[in-house]
Amino acid sequence: MRFDELMSFVYGQGGQALGEHQPTHAARDEKIVRAAMAALRQQLASHAGGPTEVPGLGRFKPRPTPPDAPADAPLRWIFEPEAADHAAKAWRKALRTVERPLIHPERKFVVLFSAKSACSTVVIWFLHTLGLAAQAREFSEWPHHYRINKYYAREDYLQAREELGPDDVTLLRVVRDPVDRAGSSFRHALGLSYARDTIREKLGIDTDVDGLSFERFIDFLEMEDLDRCDPHHKRQRHLIEDLKRPDFIINASRKDLFTELNHFERMMGMPETDFKALSWVHELQATRVPHSVAHGGDSYRAVLTREHAQKGPWPKDLITPEARARLERLYAQDIASYAVTP
Repeated sequence: MRFDELMSFVYGQGGQALGEHQPTHAARDEKIVRAAMAALRQQLASHAGGPTEVPGLGRFKPRPTPPDAPADAPLRWIFEPEAADHAAKAWRKALRTVERPLIHPERKFVVLFSAKSACSTVVIWFLHTLGLAAQAREFSEWPHHYRINKYYAREDYLQAREELGPDDVTLLRVVRDPVDRAGSSFRHALGLSYARDTIREKLGIDTDVDGLSFERFIDFLEMEDLDRCDPHHKRQRHLIEDLKRPDFIINASRKDLFTELNHFERMMGMPETDFKALSWVHELQATRVPHSVAHGGDSYRAVLTREHAQKGPWPKDLITPEARARLERLYAQDIASYAVTP
């Protein structure tokens, strides 16, 4: 019986000790609990010199004795629930956040990814390692549809989510340089209008009608809570990283993603993916990247439209020194977290 269950059993649901009013349990059961508590007190008394770990309950440590307490005052204890139990609960909670990670039940690794950080390629690769890529593509050309509607409902995923703790898995983190990612998010926001209502609310600009400059997009980002906003421009650090430091980080802006994923596969003892033959990745990318050109003017302040974002031409010199400085302030946490690859 867990400690909280034991207390509930002894004191009842209303918090009053047995015997104060009508009993909530049979007298025989009460005697069993009182005997268990007496045995626990005896065990603790035998370790009066310091903290004691009690399996299944947690850590007990002596409560400081008041200076004016009599010499024969009974020793009292402070109870601290098992840290491991708290960590396990925090881990399971983090696995259920909106940006749910990918869990490989057989190879026991977890993949943290972020929107606008090669996430579609990472999801296709991951499904390929599970032998699910063909099934996923038959379900939808957009890999996230299968991830959200099918993969997260799989029995092996749900079981792994409950049974695997932070010490049981290898944590792979795939990121993108925040400044580079912000430029991609800007194009995405214009092209798909996912932030149209929010931008109109905060800036008074209808992006579908008026277009938007990168300067004004950063104005919008500065008004957002970047830890709780749309995942396409949310900070990349995941709640899980507060519980376990990533074992392997891939910054897709600085290194070749395919080479690094092959490196991870070798580290995990997995067959290496032939990315040249993984046609889904290449065909998906071919439909998404508009023609980029040097703008020749002030791209940072130039008003761009949905047409520019979807079909091009798209300026490749958006990141001016001013834009970079503003974005580095906004995403300082990500830069600090991923500046060094373990």
